[in-house]
Amino acid sequence: MNKETINNNPNNGLHAKGESNNSFYTDNNNSLDSSSDANNGNKLNNMLSKEITFEDISTKIKFNRKRIHNMGFLNTFWLKLIAIICMTIDHVGACLGISYINGSNYLSNFMDYETYTLLRTIGRLAFPIFCYMIVEGFFYTRSVLNYTVRLLIFALISQIPFSLMLYREPFLFSEGLNVYFTLSIGLIAIAGIDYFLQMSKKGDIPKPIFVLLSAVIIISATTFADTIKTDYAGYGVLVILIFYIFKDKPLLTFLALYLATYHMSNNMEMYALYALIPILLHNHKKGPSMKYFFYAYYPAHMLVLYFIWAAIASH
Repeated sequence: MNKETINNNPNNGLHAKGESNNSFYTDNNNSLDSSSDANNGNKLNNMLSKEITFEDISTKIKFNRKRIHNMGFLNTFWLKLIAIICMTIDHVGACLGISYINGSNYLSNFMDYETYTLLRTIGRLAFPIFCYMIVEGFFYTRSVLNYTVRLLIFALISQIPFSLMLYREPFLFSEGLNVYFTLSIGLIAIAGIDYFLQMSKKGDIPKPIFVLLSAVIIISATTFADTIKTDYAGYGVLVILIFYIFKDKPLLTFLALYLATYHMSNNMEMYALYALIPILLHNHKKGPSMKYFFYAYYPAHMLVLYFIWAAIASH
């Protein structure tokens, strides 16, 4: 659009030189001194003489990241607490509502289908929050190596309780590995991608090579999780990668999670998208430090649920 178009358009709200400028400046006495008239006329002429370009219209909006972080009211402690509550509700349904018999799951006599479905639906909110916290931990930890080792240690500790809770056998590892293995693989994947990203930013590797290496990491990590049958498998690793790739981009995160969940998981898992609500309310503040409580809670609560199931089943 050029300035002639603007000048000749009677509906554009701008006034050509010599026209009344009362829409810009008004006075209770309907009078302005000659100096103000001259200044206003100069400002108006400058506005009309400036050519509007596509770049003016399409200027990118830069979000204030610190401001976004301060919009929420849930600190990390409360976000983790929401996650473990939802996880516990989910595992009550998984442990007491399902009987594992000869490699297949059947609805148990302890719970009706409606109750089982409700518990598992609420539980869908837990995993995306844990994935989100893995990414947050990656950016805030002092040692990614120590963080990964800690996850793997608790993965080993949690495997027998996991097998007992779901399969009633302590060493039935071939049926599936617990979620700590999934989180560990996801953490290693984003650490690898971030390493090559920093190299790309420094100019050590060209961008196409970075994209290629990132694709190899994503495919390898998701395939590995599928192969060893971790909880949530390749889909779970992909959720972690989505939170990393689209960090601080909630709309893109939602769209990516929607597509990944729709194509890679079941209908019930679509309720996991509601986890973005508490995640958006995260204020990135730590809160009470109870790190090892949250780590230990996972294997501990699975053992408790198994013993509850065993007590009920024995009567």
